[in-house]
Amino acid sequence: MSNDPIKNPAELFNLSGANVREIAEKGVAQTREAFEKLNASAKEAAGTLNASASVVAQGLSEFNAKAFEALQANTYSTLDFLSSLTSVKSPGELAPLQSAFAEKQFKALAEQAKDLTALAQKISKEAAEPLKGQIEKTIKSVG
Repeated sequence: MSNDPIKNPAELFNLSGANVREIAEKGVAQTREAFEKLNASAKEAAGTLNASASVVAQGLSEFNAKAFEALQANTYSTLDFLSSLTSVKSPGELAPLQSAFAEKQFKALAEQAKDLTALAQKISKEAAEPLKGQIEKTIKSVG
């Protein structure tokens, strides 16, 4: 055991009023800098989300217009088919009309589904681009 008197913590770390002030000022400066970086990142992320939401809104508008066009085409096709039924004079004439209509509708619906699926994929990809860029930028800044 040493005969040295026990030192108080301020003496152990050579702390004086000036040292404490300097340490506190450095801590405040580092905290302020970290907050400013975090705040800038949050604003940038909000802008990115806004850009992505804008792409989605525009895409949904385009998707709805395309879906409405398909609905309209299908309605006109059905009305044409119903109109052609008025000229049917026997049950034997109905089968070819029904078959032709069913085949035409099947092809139209398949093409419409393909178009709408492609549009939905395009919208998803375009909406994800700003987010992907932001994530990559964030990862690079952290690393």
